Amino acid sequence: MNTMANKADTASKGRKIVSAKPQTVRHLNRATVLDLIRQYQPVSRATLARLAGIHRSNISIIVEDLSRKGLLREEMSQEMRRGRTPTLISLDRGTVRVIAVNVRRARTTVVLASLDGHTDATYSFATPDSPDSFVDELEGAVKSLRAGDVAKGSQPLQVAQMVVSIPGILDVIGSNQATVWTPGLPKYSGVELGAVLEKRLGFPCLLANNAGLAATAALHTEEEKDSAVKDFVLLVIGDVGVGSGVVLQRHLYAGHDAAYAGEVGHTVIDPRGPRCDCGRRGCWQLYICDKATYGRYNPKAVFTPARFEEFMSAVNAGSPKALKTLRETATYLSLGISNIALMLNPEKIIIAGALTRVWDVLQRELKSVFFLPHHHAMIQPVDVPVDTLFLRGAAERAIDMVLSNSSQGTGLKAAR
Repeated sequence: MNTMANKADTASKGRKIVSAKPQTVRHLNRATVLDLIRQYQPVSRATLARLAGIHRSNISIIVEDLSRKGLLREEMSQEMRRGRTPTLISLDRGTVRVIAVNVRRARTTVVLASLDGHTDATYSFATPDSPDSFVDELEGAVKSLRAGDVAKGSQPLQVAQMVVSIPGILDVIGSNQATVWTPGLPKYSGVELGAVLEKRLGFPCLLANNAGLAATAALHTEEEKDSAVKDFVLLVIGDVGVGSGVVLQRHLYAGHDAAYAGEVGHTVIDPRGPRCDCGRRGCWQLYICDKATYGRYNPKAVFTPARFEEFMSAVNAGSPKALKTLRETATYLSLGISNIALMLNPEKIIIAGALTRVWDVLQRELKSVFFLPHHHAMIQPVDVPVDTLFLRGAAERAIDMVLSNSSQGTGLKAAR
């Protein structure tokens, strides 16, 4: 007993106890107000005070401070009612921009967005094999997007944050932000892409796993539906790989070092199976990705997204051969989904990717082979294209970072 007490005492001496300070409370209040404005905009001061549990006079102080910084705009309500007409508060679209980038093996899409999430302009280019060429292309895309503000007769607005959605495992600790492993773009692996982009572009850039960003976008979609879902797994079935984002208690889980979590595509289901890009054999993604499905349907043809579309058309037309192939994919898919369900017990498992376009048929096949009688997780397809999820998630993360910095009183870094 004494030994354990001594160990506990020694451990407690090593901890630094941090007390809440007045500025800590102010930061929390500002963060709460910004989050509520983003969720309920346009919203009145009275409603903010009720939702936040903060006195209305303090709400006014926070709102006025954020308005001076150009983050909020106010307008009179159009509702006809007795008494004083309330002023409604929204995030200001006209002062600060964020940039979302979706890097795919074939093509990269760049979006310029405002703080309320509205897309102002889009640019795309073929993804180069070389990361140096990628940086050059991305810099050109950003210049083109920002020049659009000038073409509209205004000064180019400040870019406060860029978030780059990229597949694979990332090292996001510190300022270097390296791409540790990107199997679809092998030359990008080990490149300190975040640091290079920040130096070249002159504003903050964050690399983020694309499946995690897609889960963030799905989380906001669930909140817009006023859904009570707190725990779900978004499963992204891609052309040649499978990823996922894990949301626990409405927060994206990114692992202890924020590098990755939910790499379910690399869970092994057959140690004697085909070799994966990760170096192991029999990874789950080798059996359920679009390339694997099409390979069972037409083993003599080279997989392309266009040919996969033809396969899905055959499924919807009731082709026996296509249905047999989909049944095999459903069997492998069910195996992995049941493992996810038993490990995490989420409320929902949401599936994204091209296969969702044959969901009516796939759902029937899943139910015919699907797992345990006492399992309660709902399985459903996402209702938007996966590339849209990647971009939405990147924009959401960028906006979150801008608002988080503002809630802490951090100034915005101007772009060149």
